[in-house]
Amino acid sequence: MVSSEVLGRMPTGEQVHLFTISTPRARLRLMEFGAALLSLEVPDASGTAGDVLLGMASLEDYFDNPACHGSTVGPIANRTDGAEMTIGPAVACHLARNDGPGQRNNLHTSLTSGLHKRIWRAAAVEKRNAVRLTCQLGEGELGLPGNRTFTCEVSLVDLPDETTRLTVSYSCKTDALTFVNMTNHSYFNLAGHNAGTAMGTVVRLEADEFLPIREDSVSTGEIRPVDGTPFDFREPKTLGCDIDGNDEQLRRARGYDHCFCIRNWKPGAPPRLALSARDPRSGRTLEIYVTTPGAHLYTGNWLDDAHAKGGGTYQPRAGFAFEPEFYPDCAHHLSWPQPICTPAQPYIQTIVYQLGTMSR
Repeated sequence: MVSSEVLGRMPTGEQVHLFTISTPRARLRLMEFGAALLSLEVPDASGTAGDVLLGMASLEDYFDNPACHGSTVGPIANRTDGAEMTIGPAVACHLARNDGPGQRNNLHTSLTSGLHKRIWRAAAVEKRNAVRLTCQLGEGELGLPGNRTFTCEVSLVDLPDETTRLTVSYSCKTDALTFVNMTNHSYFNLAGHNAGTAMGTVVRLEADEFLPIREDSVSTGEIRPVDGTPFDFREPKTLGCDIDGNDEQLRRARGYDHCFCIRNWKPGAPPRLALSARDPRSGRTLEIYVTTPGAHLYTGNWLDDAHAKGGGTYQPRAGFAFEPEFYPDCAHHLSWPQPICTPAQPYIQTIVYQLGTMSR
């Protein structure tokens, strides 16, 4: 079942709608501003429902939202070295300089008018128990070519194995060669959004390699094996197990803030398992399936939200984000997969979150 209501208004007076998607087991709330997921209520092992997504108290709190809680980020998520890139043989693009020393790099395309700061127009798709949101950018807008139409479809269904599947599908259609690398920036705490640290979450990643970062958090260009490093999640361990270890990469990011190379990527293939997680406190489980080459694990190292929903406050490591993506700054490393979008080849990527409980 899908319902909607007016959540509030933008400073311009535009209305922002809140949509609720419900199943017998779960309830998801999302909004048109930033195509953002606001809450996800699922049962714990005892059957008690709880909200596992971090989020803010009001629409107005999302106008700033430096942590990008729940938001759709793009057209280019993550960091671009020098805030400049070339698409194809000769299309030069100049992005906003908004990150790093001297503001020389780019983060998330634009921190003031990227897709996470736009009004998306939404409508219910009842036959799929879904909401479909769209947002348009004109030629050259945000420094990238093409008249572009972005689509985000969010669906929620219960499965026969007593799990719930949340699917977020992204697409972009363009009339010119362009570059698209979108992601969703939701933070999870399977014990509950206000349960304190998420570092007790037990996680397994389907990744043999990760991307190291420089001091300014831009990818170095190296693809490094996880073997023998704190980045080895090939066997389950808690997020907090090695996070404070003596490692230069962890020091640079104050924890995990790195892209992992998810195994067995093939263009156009269906979503494959990237992350498996369980929370011993609540008994909740989470699996994330992706179609992108990589996914960025961020352990909320800089979280500092005094206006969290429910009167809560989020401190560092109160949740973790797992952001499916093409490798950060891939435009400067042409041997890596490239998310080129053309009129004949739209950008299409899917994220599947499957939530359940452990047997007890």
